[in-house]
Amino acid sequence: MPPELSEISSSEIEAAVDVTPGIDSWCSGPDWILPVHRGFAPASEPMVIRHGDCVALLASYEATDSERLVAGMEPLWGFACPMLGRDLTALAERVAERLEAEPSSSLVLPGFPADLDLARQVAGPLSRLGTVGAVPGIVRRLAELDGEGWWQRRSPTFRRNLRKAKRAAEGAGVEFVDVSRHPDLMDRLLAIERRSWKGRDRDGITSEPMELFYRTMIDRLQVRHRCRCFIATLDGQDLGFILGGVRGDRYRGLQLSYVEAAAHLSIGNLLQAHQVNSLLCSGDASVYDLGMDMDYKSRWSDRTESSVTVVVRPPS
Repeated sequence: MPPELSEISSSEIEAAVDVTPGIDSWCSGPDWILPVHRGFAPASEPMVIRHGDCVALLASYEATDSERLVAGMEPLWGFACPMLGRDLTALAERVAERLEAEPSSSLVLPGFPADLDLARQVAGPLSRLGTVGAVPGIVRRLAELDGEGWWQRRSPTFRRNLRKAKRAAEGAGVEFVDVSRHPDLMDRLLAIERRSWKGRDRDGITSEPMELFYRTMIDRLQVRHRCRCFIATLDGQDLGFILGGVRGDRYRGLQLSYVEAAAHLSIGNLLQAHQVNSLLCSGDASVYDLGMDMDYKSRWSDRTESSVTVVVRPPS
């Protein structure tokens, strides 16, 4: 772990996340930030800036020969807000002071709530660095896990199709196994993924950065008893999996995959439904975050949440 990251504890990051209103509290936390940084940005230079119990989790990335980009430690999607704590105005002052001493760089801060209240708190201090603006960020799908209410909000056709698929799968002998604590979980998931369309197209967890990202994340989740994973099996053979994690009152869906030969059994939908039922029964979470908005997720979700990205462009 880079020196700057080794000096900050996961509990310190989580405490700052929990008092920052409106952000994606799952992806802004260390269970997401640290694995994604390790998997996708190992060559970047972490930059941890503190003010009291507030913390900015930034990194410097090489953009061009003459300029570096400073952004959050999550370099890909923009789920995570890198500015964390109660007093983001004071924290932004510290960030501005630090970056004034750096070569001219653009600053990209994703993950702010779309109502812009939090973004405005950082805009004033950061204007010392250049022109401050906001651009659309991520739209996420969420579901309220409120017992029977979740099922009642699903359409009659949706429920009927799930019941039919469940009867067919049970008749075929499909079982769902809780593997959340399996010691070699990542290897088992990779074996499934390689037999899926995602594995064939290198679009899932089989690429080197994604494998490192998820292997690191699963290790963290299992140690903290936050991992939630089921595998669908038939005659002792793994057919598919659904992987997610719980933090606070939220379950975050991470990956779902199944072997191509099992597509006719609606394994993807059945895994999703099984995970929802498990969460409803256990009470482990009251919100299911399905991640980035996609059409197929609308049938499982109840609402969306949007974010904006604050961008600071230095004087030309």
